[in-house]
Amino acid sequence: MAVNKVPQGAVMSIKIQAGLTSAGAPAYKTLRFSNVKPSATDADFYEIANAVAGLQSYPVSAIERIDTANLVNA
Repeated sequence: MAVNKVPQGAVMSIKIQAGLTSAGAPAYKTLRFSNVKPSATDADFYEIANAVAGLQSYPVSAIERIDTANLVNA
């Protein structure tokens, strides 16, 4: 049985350090942008995430790409 992966979408997740907790540890927030084209290359994805991150006043801790897909029996 062959199974094929059919891309459905992608989510851009940008983790920012938005200050400190009352204990003095870093406090993080995550910005999520859905409905990103799944065909976007990783390089383009990273470039766009950095452009969005440049609009933030907080430092960026991580950029993540979350892909979704359907698995179908071929």
